[in-house]
Amino acid sequence: MARTRVRRPRRSRRRRARPASANIALVNMIPRSLSGETEQDSEPSIAVDSDNPQRIMATAFTPDPMGTGYAPVYASSDGGQTWALRSTVPSQNITGDITIGFGGGGRLYGGILKVPGGLLLNLLRTTNPFATAPMTVIGSRSNVDQPFVRAHKSGTRDRVYVGNNDLGATGGRTATIDLSLSGASSSPRFKKVRLERRSTGSAGQNGPQVRPAVHPDGTVYAAFYGWRAFSSTKRVTSDVVVVRDDKGGDSAKPFTALTDPADHLPGRLIAKNIAFVWDARLGNNRLGGDLSIAVDPTDSDIVYVAWAALDANVYTLHLRRSTDRGATWSANDLRTKASATNPALAVNSRGAVAFLYQRVTGSGASQRWVTTVEQSADGGRTWQSNVLANVPAASPAPQFQPYIGDYIGMTGVGTDFFGIFSANNSPDLANFPNGVVYQRNHDFWTRRLFDVDGTTEVAVSIDPFFFRVRG
Repeated sequence: MARTRVRRPRRSRRRRARPASANIALVNMIPRSLSGETEQDSEPSIAVDSDNPQRIMATAFTPDPMGTGYAPVYASSDGGQTWALRSTVPSQNITGDITIGFGGGGRLYGGILKVPGGLLLNLLRTTNPFATAPMTVIGSRSNVDQPFVRAHKSGTRDRVYVGNNDLGATGGRTATIDLSLSGASSSPRFKKVRLERRSTGSAGQNGPQVRPAVHPDGTVYAAFYGWRAFSSTKRVTSDVVVVRDDKGGDSAKPFTALTDPADHLPGRLIAKNIAFVWDARLGNNRLGGDLSIAVDPTDSDIVYVAWAALDANVYTLHLRRSTDRGATWSANDLRTKASATNPALAVNSRGAVAFLYQRVTGSGASQRWVTTVEQSADGGRTWQSNVLANVPAASPAPQFQPYIGDYIGMTGVGTDFFGIFSANNSPDLANFPNGVVYQRNHDFWTRRLFDVDGTTEVAVSIDPFFFRVRG
């Protein structure tokens, strides 16, 4: 994009905002050395090393700035205060969908759609994510969409779960988890588990969102959209389905521990015949269903699920809770958020739940993306809400879809919540009511971004933002 040279006082170049909340830290993750970039760094994910929460890795649709032929990941070794890029992902310059998760011993796992390759799934691992050596491919197959990684240390082993939409599945039952019970071994073996046990009708597939949640005791949940119909106007009719396995996926018939009382088939239908329009738009971002699931690390009986559906033709997020291992669910929503997308859930070591989402407010050119994190320490009866970012939704213009992402990320480690989202990067302190720190060159006084030279103005774009909420 065109850049205009400006001059400004040196003393304001690196000014930072003081946090408005002592419990919330928010950081624009683009390093100072990349201050000139104007990419659409959307659809972020995050992984925190539970053995050492100072070690955090993150991803976004960020092209490789170093010309290495590999795609980059973001790395922080100081708890998210500062970030650098490591071009270690075996994909040409950028990836399709990408998510990551830490196992034990600092091992990092990833699931990507490789470029080139279309819907080519690569499962990745590295024993040192902060090094410059490329990640190793430990699994691969084609015709797969939206891999979503969760990993967990179990004794000396790592259990790895990759929710995905396997478009190569027969009979249209595409909701799948690829799992390995020995991810840390020299040649880990993955097996495919089909989650859907019902007909997908005219849809011919499940939704792309397949989300696992893992508990240390071996309980593993997963949520997915059980598509039932897809109309000529792209209207999807679907159920929201939750499955469970009590042996980490090592059961004789994995993920069949939950059945629905209506048809006695595996998979509890927690919302039936909901609808949304595939590829509709909200604030320049495409829509096509949203899902998030989280299990309480202090009690595997307690699990939360958020999903999206049309309510009176308004795309709306719903949040509910189960206290009996997914058998029954709260009759009413714990939270209902209209005109919102990208839910992310996490539960900390005190059993408090956090609910992160991005909501559009206003209309026309005045629309805003408002990213909010809410917390409840009493099972969803009362909530504390904090706005992380309130930014323009109409700018910059989209370069591709998804504009800010089909998902964002959050996890609980100890009593803290760690998260990531993408948003307009205009350095305006009014946009960040709980404070923000920018690494890239900026001027909060004049609300402008600058290149590495500190004088060439840079256009506003979409950046990833890291946050930490202390419990």
